[in-house]
Order: sequence, then structure tokens, then C-alpha cells
Amino acid sequence: MQASTQVLSHVDGSSTVLSNGTKVICSVSGPIEPKARQELPTQLSLEIIVKPAEGVQSTREKLVEDQVRAVLTPVLARYLHPRQLVQICFQVLEAGERVEYTVKEVSVCVNAAILALIDAGVPMLSMGCGTSLGILRENGQIIVNPSFEQLEQCESVHVCCLELGTDVEKNVEVRNVLLLDSVGSFSETQLFQVLEAGEKECIRLYTEMRQTAKEKVARDFIWKG
Repeated sequence: MQASTQVLSHVDGSSTVLSNGTKVICSVSGPIEPKARQELPTQLSLEIIVKPAEGVQSTREKLVEDQVRAVLTPVLARYLHPRQLVQICFQVLEAGERVEYTVKEVSVCVNAAILALIDAGVPMLSMGCGTSLGILRENGQIIVNPSFEQLEQCESVHVCCLELGTDVEKNVEVRNVLLLDSVGSFSETQLFQVLEAGEKECIRLYTEMRQTAKEKVARDFIWKG
């Protein structure tokens, strides 16, 4: 995964993420004053907009928006900004998959949103990481972050997003499964194998994203001795 922050001006936070043929740029604005219909009396509300790489928005992008919202809502400290709004916009630059699938775009959007929220200074309770997986039709092998060509050879495709954090001993721990969405045919055993492989990949991505966040803080603040 290639990731960077502070790529856009005139927004509070931004990021771009490239992962095996899928590229997304994300912007975060807020907390800002919401419209009356968007306001929540005790919590921060989220507005999520996904723009496709080609054409105009459809129900496919609305599905991606709903899935990204489901992942981000539990990891944000929403109680700190009641009656406020955070707007998160995604522009998919390279889909990396056919329109029948959304797994790669959802996982990359989640990772881009987390980095952009960190860049914007929006308070968070933990971090969420996502990855896509596929089970090959030929031999049942599980492919992590499959390419466009590998997706075409899969019997089923999956997106796995986990909530991660660190314990008192600074070890990475998985706290919750935020999203597990699948398309295709698979067995219960294969699903547990997908979860296991997804956990390993999400922990690896979590380490990379923490390093990106650390570099961002080092650039922004002069705390070096």
C-alpha cells in the first residue's frame, strides 16, 4: 500500500491511497455546522460522498458509502462534537475491479478515510483497517488484495474491515469486526480462513498506517530534540 497525507488544499484533511491497482483520494472537512436535517443532538454526524472513476453516481456508490459509514462510525469519538458534521469525500481514480464488485474500493476508501481523519485532527477512539480477499475457483487458494485479473478467477470475493488498537504493552490487538461482506459461493470453513487471512493483513496495514501518521506528526510539529 502506498499512502500519503496533506495532498489537497482548502480542506481540513486529505489523503491518497494506492493498493494493487485501486487508487482513491479522500478529503475531510469538519467538524462544521450541519444542515438541520443532518444534525444529531448528542453526536457528530457523518456525510460521506463517493464519486466513481467513470460515469456518475449510482446505487453502487451508495452501497460503498453505507459500508464506509458503518466502518467509520464506531471508531470516531462522536460524542466530543455534538450537533456538528464531518464531510468525507472520495474520488476513485482507479477502480481496479469491474462494476460488479466493490470490495477493493471499499477497503481502500476505509484506509484513505482513516488517514484523512487523522490529518484533519478529528478525534478517534481506535483505527479501522480494511482489505479485500478472494478465493480462487481453481484450487480454493485465498488471495489477499487480489489484482483485477485475479478477481476474474475467484469463486468468491470478500472485504474485511477490523477495528484495531494497542494494549498496555504496545501490542496490536483486534477489537472488533466492523465489516465482512462477501459475493459468490463459499463454505463456512473458507469464511473463517478468509477472516484469519484478513486479520493478518489488517494488522500489517495498521502498522503501515501508524507509521504514515507518525511521519505526518513529525512534519507538522517541531518536537525533535
